[in-house]
Amino acid sequence: MPGAYEIEIARKQTNGQECFPFVATLGSFLKKLQEPGGDPSKMTFFMPDHNGPCRFGDYNKLHRIIFDRLGYFEAEILTPTNDNAYAEIAPGKSGKFRLNAWKGIVATDLLKKMVQEKRPYEKVPGSANKLYQFWLNKVIESLEQGSKTLPKTLESAGKEFSKLEVFEGKRKPVIAIVGETFMRDNPYCSAFLVEKLEALGAETIMAPFGEWLIYSSYRYFRDSLWKGDLKGLFKSKVQQWGQHYTGNKLKNAVKDFVEMETEIELEEMIKRSAPYIHKDYDGDPVAAFGSAGGLVQANISGIVYIMPFTCMPGTLVASVSNEFRKDHNNIPWENIAYDGQEDTNIDSRLQAFMHQCKSYSKTNKFDKDRELTI
Repeated sequence: MPGAYEIEIARKQTNGQECFPFVATLGSFLKKLQEPGGDPSKMTFFMPDHNGPCRFGDYNKLHRIIFDRLGYFEAEILTPTNDNAYAEIAPGKSGKFRLNAWKGIVATDLLKKMVQEKRPYEKVPGSANKLYQFWLNKVIESLEQGSKTLPKTLESAGKEFSKLEVFEGKRKPVIAIVGETFMRDNPYCSAFLVEKLEALGAETIMAPFGEWLIYSSYRYFRDSLWKGDLKGLFKSKVQQWGQHYTGNKLKNAVKDFVEMETEIELEEMIKRSAPYIHKDYDGDPVAAFGSAGGLVQANISGIVYIMPFTCMPGTLVASVSNEFRKDHNNIPWENIAYDGQEDTNIDSRLQAFMHQCKSYSKTNKFDKDRELTI
């Protein structure tokens, strides 16, 4: 996770017009390159390409320019593209590598659900995070060994989380966090949004990182269909089938320990986003509106949309979010654009937002007693 130092050294190489995720990743890359004794010729940095209406596709190009400007000519940048849902991520072994990585993504998404469902009610502060870190390490160990033990590992994690000491009583307002994938999954880059919401009395649920891979495979199939690419059609269908089969196997291992109704399938995501964004608009907006629309059916009490400051797709979502809110019982919705600067205004807005969410939860009778099996 980047911090203030990474942002500082990246700001020196940028002009302030770049997306914040670019600044954050550049700072992390430069910090690694500048480590004492580091050898740039033995370093490869992962920065995917992107062909949608977003500046993300230019990140790796500007990274390369800055690397060369600073003399790191030998450092490589790995740039798999979402044209084929990152199929060439590991040449020669891409299928096996990608499937293992996919399992890891699903597993960590499920672990996040476990900790976010339990942490707001824990009796011993820090106990949920400690349990999460322990089982995250176990997931990593399983992946390193080929992931055959992953379902059992997740089931064991679910059992341990179910034993965590928690306070009984009414459920807190559940807030869904959707938006730009890198920022919402990176606590520093979202100004520690989850922690702030929990401190204000919320339970949170994060849109899964895995939804982007599912959406990318769908786009791979759709684009192959448009191009008449039979090979692409076959590969994309294999991807989709493999992701669906292995993902469900992992989800079934924990279905007794987490709320599975908050899992939004691709078809539902596209259907629920349709009134606000065309299904062929490529990028975060389809996933954001689709996930939010699906989660509204799971009795959430508010939605926070996180985006980089000046984000093009994010601005589109923010401009239509009021229509979404009106169509969904006036559910509270807050758009937060963050650029890495300290902003006390965000804290004030979150306090007002949580006041609305608590009222919404009470009015709609979502604050009933929790079931302690989850």
